[in-house]
Amino acid sequence: MEWLLILGLGVWVYRQGQAIRRLERRLGAMDPLEQPIRVPAESPASAPAREPPAPVTAAALSEPLEAALAPKPEPVFTPPPETMRPERVLTRASIATWLSENGLAWIGGGGLALGGLLLVGYAAQRGLFTPELRIALAVILGGLMLGASEWILRLKPSIAGGRHLLAAAVSAGAGAVTLYGAVCAAQGLYHMIPFGVAAVLAASISLGLLALSLRHGQALALVAIIGALLTPSFTGLAEWSTHALTAYAMLIGVTGFSIFALRMWDKVGGATMVGLLLLSAAPLVGHHTLSTVLIQTLAAIGPFAGVLWRRRFHASDDVEPAGRAFRDLPGSALILTCLASFLPWFAGQTDGGQLPFAVALSGLLVVLGATMAAREVIRPLVFAAPVGVAIACELVVMALGARLPPFPSWQPWLYTLTGLIPAAALWAALRLPATGRTHVLAIGGLGVAILASLTWPILHAADRQLGWAPAAALAIALFALSPLIARRVEDAAADRGLSLWLAAAAELAFLAIHAASDPRFEPLAFALAAFALAIAAWRLPWLGLAAASVVGGLIAFVAMLRPEFIGATLEGRLHLLSMLALSATAAALLAGAARLIWRGGGETARHEAEAQRATALLIVLLAVFAAVHVIFAGPRGQAEEGLLQASLRTLVLLSAGLLLVLRQRADDGPITRYRTVVIVTLGVAHGLLLQGLVWNPWWGAGQAPAGPPLLNTLILSYLAPAGLVTAIACRRKPADDLWRRGWIIAAPVFAFLWALLALRHVFHGAAISVGEVGRAEGAAYAILALIVTRALRSPRLAQLSSTGWLVRAAPACGWIALASAALVFGFRASPWWGPFTQPLASTGAAVLLFALYGAAVVAMLHLRRGETLFDRVALAAAVGTLFALLTLLIRYAFHGADMHTATPGGGLETWTFSALWAVFGLAVLSLGAARKDMVLRWAGLAALLFTAAKVILFDLARLEGVTRAASFLAVGALFMGGALLARRLNARHRPPSEPEDEISAER
Repeated sequence: MEWLLILGLGVWVYRQGQAIRRLERRLGAMDPLEQPIRVPAESPASAPAREPPAPVTAAALSEPLEAALAPKPEPVFTPPPETMRPERVLTRASIATWLSENGLAWIGGGGLALGGLLLVGYAAQRGLFTPELRIALAVILGGLMLGASEWILRLKPSIAGGRHLLAAAVSAGAGAVTLYGAVCAAQGLYHMIPFGVAAVLAASISLGLLALSLRHGQALALVAIIGALLTPSFTGLAEWSTHALTAYAMLIGVTGFSIFALRMWDKVGGATMVGLLLLSAAPLVGHHTLSTVLIQTLAAIGPFAGVLWRRRFHASDDVEPAGRAFRDLPGSALILTCLASFLPWFAGQTDGGQLPFAVALSGLLVVLGATMAAREVIRPLVFAAPVGVAIACELVVMALGARLPPFPSWQPWLYTLTGLIPAAALWAALRLPATGRTHVLAIGGLGVAILASLTWPILHAADRQLGWAPAAALAIALFALSPLIARRVEDAAADRGLSLWLAAAAELAFLAIHAASDPRFEPLAFALAAFALAIAAWRLPWLGLAAASVVGGLIAFVAMLRPEFIGATLEGRLHLLSMLALSATAAALLAGAARLIWRGGGETARHEAEAQRATALLIVLLAVFAAVHVIFAGPRGQAEEGLLQASLRTLVLLSAGLLLVLRQRADDGPITRYRTVVIVTLGVAHGLLLQGLVWNPWWGAGQAPAGPPLLNTLILSYLAPAGLVTAIACRRKPADDLWRRGWIIAAPVFAFLWALLALRHVFHGAAISVGEVGRAEGAAYAILALIVTRALRSPRLAQLSSTGWLVRAAPACGWIALASAALVFGFRASPWWGPFTQPLASTGAAVLLFALYGAAVVAMLHLRRGETLFDRVALAAAVGTLFALLTLLIRYAFHGADMHTATPGGGLETWTFSALWAVFGLAVLSLGAARKDMVLRWAGLAALLFTAAKVILFDLARLEGVTRAASFLAVGALFMGGALLARRLNARHRPPSEPEDEISAER
């Protein structure tokens, strides 16, 4: 394992060496003093040999002054030869060179460091020598390594081989690690020296290491830090006391982060931070959460302190590209420490007395994150890490420990942390520009709102009193602190951060109202909250107040839909007059809130005001519907009225949606438009989910409909919503949006559910939820599917621009309907070869079944609209269903209601089948020939061939005497007639030249 670590370090150093060489080449290319100066001239090959200068003559002196003073071309700097060389590639020689130099140095240094540690540990385990001698040998070994490092560093560069700086660095690091191990063993294993002396010695080694790193470079610091962090593991981690391990970790952390800040060595800082987080898990074994918290706190604060110190005394480092990794380390340390803080939380839950330390750590991380964001050390979005982890930890502890006895002692700490989140966010946001302020306010405000929303159900389930109090206190605090934000922002009427803060406060207030109010008074309480927010929106031009008031009104309407309110009214537990009074008061408050919003914002708040007025209208409609139901139907049990209640709610929503659609205008804003979309979509979804699934009287929990078949309460539950949705879809503008298309689909779905349940009611009466689907019932459902397919294939539907797109769904529905009908009429509904063996109940049942077969034939024939494959298959299916009906009629004529029984003397029955089948086939074939319909022709031929095969394979084996002779005659006649018809049919499709050839051949 140790050598794997050494090899990994070797690979890292090789890559660093390559990067350093590339950087040196680039720096050399940028230095003009090292570049050759080249004057433009002819190439050396073509330039003549230089001759000695000729003596100056008078003629030369008489040349024009301009020619003598002509400008000379300036020298041009060309890139050095190194920049033009291709990138060095790996060869056997280069690999061997690297291994013989840097690779061996790293491996040797790592081996020395680990060897020193293992020597101490191994000697202790085996009992070799005395403890004093073991420590002395370790100190001597460490000193020799440090001496060797200094000797290598002092070598003169002129000596063969020169100074090997990397070898010197790793040797010094190995010596420092060995000395760390000796001090730790002397105090923790052998107790030879007191803790104070060990601390002084370890601190001296750390200071010496700091001094040596300035001399040797980052390699020494990295090796020494990693080795020091591994020292407790190699010297026996179980033998270390918690205080000694904590002090040692703090010392190593301070040393590492000091080197990190002094030299901007991000890798040293990262290794120190990760090592501390790993060491922080060790004290948890002995339930020493405080030690873990201290170590993790140092891991989070150390990089931040180093960056702040560097910024304070070396401000120019912020613009250096090389310091980017250095500046990013505080954010990484914060995120990793937040993840590691889960450990103290879980350990504190098992030991209740330790939980405050974990809470304190999360609070410290939240404050640290806010401070980093305010000082612009991290991005504001990184503040979500400590907030999110704190929220998650609180929720887990509450979910698992809310019922435990020590939970009351935890609550002050948990509530303090909850309040600290928005406080820290607000403090940081007031020191940030607009974008960062919005992010921090959103994280703090919405985060604590989500936490409170999830906390209350946990406390309520655990029977904790006043579980709503934290949400109420936080809401009051957030509202009270919002003026600070309003004074700080540039424009309170448009600042998103302020609106998000107010949204969080409103959510907390709504939660407190919900948790503290009686369900019967919830609509009124939420309406009061909406009215209060509207007053604030009227007096204060802050973004978000009007929207929060609208949300409060919608929640008031939703509270009316709860079973504790509308259900109690329908069941008689809440008096009708009380319900009407509460609803009227809530509607009046919302109407007043709409007026206040309009007065405060004018045209800019028109959409919010309209939304509030629409909510008031919805409340009035819901109260009227409930009153009508109670007056005319009387109070009934909830179990019996689930379908009716759901139907009333659906009708209320759809009625409100129809009113909004009728009031739509071309200049409606987004809130007005989406208000209609939301209400109608909620009504459609509510109806399809509750009436279609949950309270469905067939497969759901609903009761049987009241009233006679086809004129019962199913009209209210399904047919009325279908009509309302149809009216809404017809009036909706624009006419081609996706919402309208969805509503157009919902209308026939409601109508189909009504037809389906009406048929079920016809066949089963009050026992609509029990009993299997019989022959006639299944046939009726198949016909219903065929009718729906015919409606989708209607030419009138295809011609309308608003519904023409539905035709594209017709083929899929048609194939499904045809397949279902073929299965039902071809097998399931048959009283002869079908799965049901019981006889037909009566003559009326037989007539009904045969009539349904005939209706199916008619429905399939009406599906044909052209000559597509689907049209041909529909016609073939109609012929097949008619053939099955003929067969059943023959069987019923001979056997009556019990078609499964066999009667003696069945020769006449068998012959009748053959004869009538043949007649049927000839009739279909003739009809196809007359209408020139290839489907009918081939269907008739198929019936004839089937009859012939039946006669040959079945009749001749069972018939005797005259019947057998008649069968032979029938077979001959069938084949002859079929041949003549086939000849005639084929002759019409041949080219004109073929008949003459065939006639001559016959002659």
